Amino acid sequence: MNTSKRYENFIVFLAPLINSVGGIAIDLYAPSMPSIGHELGASPSLMQNTITITLLFYAIGQLFFGIMTDARGRRPAVILGLALFLSGSLLATFSTSIEMLLVARALQGFAIGACQVVARALLVDIVKGPRFYVAIIYLSLAFGLGPVIAPYVGGMIEVYLGWRYNFVLYAVYAVIVMAFVLAGLKESLPATARRSAMQTLVGYRCILADGRFRSSVIVLGASFSAFLLWNVIGPHIVQERLGHDAQYFGTTALAVGSCYLVGTLVNRALIRRVQAATLMWTGMLLFLLGVLSIAAMPAGLNLVSILGGIMLVAFGQGFIFSNAMARSMSLFPDRAGVAASLQGCLMLVFGSLASGIVSALPLASNLAIAGVFAVLWLISLSGMLTVRLQQRQASPA
Repeated sequence: MNTSKRYENFIVFLAPLINSVGGIAIDLYAPSMPSIGHELGASPSLMQNTITITLLFYAIGQLFFGIMTDARGRRPAVILGLALFLSGSLLATFSTSIEMLLVARALQGFAIGACQVVARALLVDIVKGPRFYVAIIYLSLAFGLGPVIAPYVGGMIEVYLGWRYNFVLYAVYAVIVMAFVLAGLKESLPATARRSAMQTLVGYRCILADGRFRSSVIVLGASFSAFLLWNVIGPHIVQERLGHDAQYFGTTALAVGSCYLVGTLVNRALIRRVQAATLMWTGMLLFLLGVLSIAAMPAGLNLVSILGGIMLVAFGQGFIFSNAMARSMSLFPDRAGVAASLQGCLMLVFGSLASGIVSALPLASNLAIAGVFAVLWLISLSGMLTVRLQQRQASPA
C-alpha cells in the first residue's frame, strides 16, 4: 500500500510536469516574435501564425497519440513525443528562414500532443476518488504556469541572449522531463485493455455522440482561447504599436498569467466546499467584467484598460478551465486516452481557429479587442447553458 501510494504521489507530480511542456511551447518565445520576424523577413501576421500552426499540429498530434496511447501504451507514446519535441526545438534553434521555423514549430506542436494526452490518461489510470479532481487542478496549474513564467523568461532571453536561446531552453526542458519519465514511469495500460486503431476511431464516434462532452469542450475551447489570445496579439500591440521592448511585454504576460494562476489556486481551495458548476459561473461573471473593462475606454489602444480587462478574464478562466476539463474527462473513465486526445484536439482546433482569425484582424482599438473577447464569452455561455439544460433533462422528475 505504501509503495502504491508513493507511486500515486509520483504520478500526481509527473503528469503536471509532462503537461507543462505544452504550456511553455506556446508562450516562451512570444516576446521574440517581432525580432524573429525582422531577422527572417516575416510580417507580424505571419509570425503570429507560428502560434497558429503550433496549435493546429498540436491538435493533430492529440489524435495520433490518442490512438497510440490506447494501442501501445502510455510510456512509449510520451517518450516518442518528447523525442520529437527535442528534435523540433533543435531545428528551430538553427532556423535560417521562416519556412524552416514553421516546420520546426509544427513538429513541436505535433510532439506536445503526446504530453497532454498521456498526462491526462495517467491520472485517470492511477488516481481515483476525490483526489482525481485535485490532481486535474494541478494539471491545469502546470499548464498555466507556462503563460505565467515563460513569456517573462523569454523576454529576458530575448534582451540578453537573443531569440535562438529560447529554443535552446525548450531542448533542455525536454531532456529534463524525459529523464523523469525514463527513471520512474511504469506502463499503466494493461495489455488486455489495449485497443486497435479501428477500435479507437469507433470510440471517437461514441464520445462525440455524447452531448455533455460536446458542451464541455465548447466551454473548454473558449476558455483556452481567451487565455491564449494575449500572447498572440500582445507582442505586436506592446512592441510594434506602443514601442515597448520584449521584456516589457514579458512583464505584461507575467501579470496576465499570474491572474490565471491565482484564479486556479482559489478554485483549488474552494472545490471541496463549493460545487464545480457554481465556480464556473463565477468565472463567467469575471470573464464578462473583464470584457466590459476593456471596452470602458473604446477609442485607441489604452494599455492599462486592456491589461486590466485581460487580467480579469484570465482570473475567471482559473475557475472555468480545470472544472470543464475534469467534467468532460470523467465521462469516459474506460476510454481515458481516447477522451483525452479528442478533448485536447477539439480544444486546440478551437484555439488555432481563434488565433488565425485574430491574426488577420487589425485590432486598432480597445473596442475591437473587447469585441473579440465578447464573442468568446458568448460561445462559452452557450456551452454553459447547454450543460445546465442537459443536467436538468437527466435529473429524475
